[in-house]
Amino acid sequence: MESAPSSKPTVAVAIPAYNEADGISGFLVEIDRALTPHVESLRLVVVDDASTDSTPAVLRDLAGSLNATLEVISNPVNRGHGPTLLTAYREALRTEPDFVLQVDGDGQFHGSDLRRVLVLLLDEAHAVSGVRRFRQDPWFRMAMTRLVRNYVNFGFGVRARDPNCPLRGYDAGLLADLLDALPGECLVPNLYMTVIASRSGVALLEVDVSHRVRRGGSTEGTTWKRGARSPVPMRLVRFSLGALRESWALRDSLRLIAPRRPGAAGSPLGSGRR
Repeated sequence: MESAPSSKPTVAVAIPAYNEADGISGFLVEIDRALTPHVESLRLVVVDDASTDSTPAVLRDLAGSLNATLEVISNPVNRGHGPTLLTAYREALRTEPDFVLQVDGDGQFHGSDLRRVLVLLLDEAHAVSGVRRFRQDPWFRMAMTRLVRNYVNFGFGVRARDPNCPLRGYDAGLLADLLDALPGECLVPNLYMTVIASRSGVALLEVDVSHRVRRGGSTEGTTWKRGARSPVPMRLVRFSLGALRESWALRDSLRLIAPRRPGAAGSPLGSGRR
């Protein structure tokens, strides 16, 4: 007598990481414990962006202690968050899971909120995006989020409370379509996917999630660390200007995707599930 097929989903989590040796181990253990009881199989796909600390060694030591499968990919040179995230997404799709979740390796979320995102996907949502409540970030990053929200609203006609939030989940078929619609090595893929999904009539379900200080010894990390004489990290300023130029150049092509009702016939991205 054949056993009944499992009703639990297969899930992959795409995780870009850079210099997260202090906190990533505990964060991945938390994700593992939160998701494993609810899935048939779980892959944690970490793409290390040429970290200069002991992140790769920490990940190697952790691999055998998880219920999930931990896959680590190392960029040979530092490529930045956007290209690293795209690599993580594409590698997460490689084994054709049912759903792909995404979170950054700095551990500013709780494993329980990834489980909430998964539950919403199982309840027929095709795309879910977190909205960070009570942000635990420096003032300049919170100000940047407000500016981005207004820019997406007025520049692209898309209303989203936290359009670039790095906690989200997708039906795998929809994610593959969204990635195909993106330009190559772009700087802010999550932001563009919010715009493309929304303008294509795909309902992007927003859910409030908790936010916490970055795990590890430094609450700022090394990516956007301020200099001794600057109240705002100059690296963040340069990145923001580059992202603005890139998104402005793409604005006309993205706006060619005319807004459609969620689920409308002929949506460029289809219905999501395959």
